[in-house]
Amino acid sequence: MNKALKLIIIIMIASAVLSGCSTDTQGLVAEVDGQPITQEEFDKDFQVYKDLYERQLGEGALEQEGIDGKTMGESLEESILEKLIMERLIQADNEEKGIEVSEEEIQEYIDDYKESIGGEESYQQFLQSNNLSEEYFVDNMRKELQGQKNKEDFIGGLTVSEEEAMEYYETNGEDIVEINASHILLGSEEEALSVMDRLDSGEDFAQVATAKSMDSVSAVNGGNLGYFGKGQMIPEFEDVAFQLEEGEISNVVKTEVGYHIIKVQDKKESFEDLEAKIVALIEEQEYFEYVQSLREEATIENYLD
Repeated sequence: MNKALKLIIIIMIASAVLSGCSTDTQGLVAEVDGQPITQEEFDKDFQVYKDLYERQLGEGALEQEGIDGKTMGESLEESILEKLIMERLIQADNEEKGIEVSEEEIQEYIDDYKESIGGEESYQQFLQSNNLSEEYFVDNMRKELQGQKNKEDFIGGLTVSEEEAMEYYETNGEDIVEINASHILLGSEEEALSVMDRLDSGEDFAQVATAKSMDSVSAVNGGNLGYFGKGQMIPEFEDVAFQLEEGEISNVVKTEVGYHIIKVQDKKESFEDLEAKIVALIEEQEYFEYVQSLREEATIENYLD
């Protein structure tokens, strides 16, 4: 073999090797400690959430620009990639700890979901209307259970002292107050003032709510909305509701949905009332920090950028 031919063969072999190296990450969007996240996996999630966004906000929703200068589509891509990264980290953490999710547990979880939405026919309609394959849905239930078990295992090893809970209460007590309130929703100020006259004359709030409230969901329960904390209701409604004392009825409150009359049935604001909630909040924060530490310690390669 002459030298020229030998040189050509060497160059061809080197090119093939280099080409092989450059395609190692083809078809991947990221790697987490060497574990691949494929483009196919990413695309499946993206399509599901894209369809959801467009059903709720209309076609072209992902092209809209947010206050951060990114389109909704770009933000969605980042969110999905982060979701997939965290799923890989939790899966690896479970494997290290010997935490397993059995097929029987997954099936039981799916059966419970089917029952909650009305049975097999409703389940199949749910899959069809959301353009989901059963394989995709089952896989996501598996990931959800893995996350739940990881969290339960971590929180099971925590002990939140009364001193920690009290310190949290002293710092955040006003923000975690819960109230149980009822309301009567009317379509006009005139109707609302007429109902106020009835209440002022001594008529029962629950009976008037059942008869007059436009909120059909709460009306059947005498207008009761159950317990809720700050940040869960329309701001104008919430601003008034949290100022009321137990048993007190508001004046007419106007919001974007109509005219409300609010009555506070119960208020949880003492440490004793809120201790269980505080412990749960501390556990949630500790778990969040734990999961963040998993991410910080991991080697993550992002090929989506």
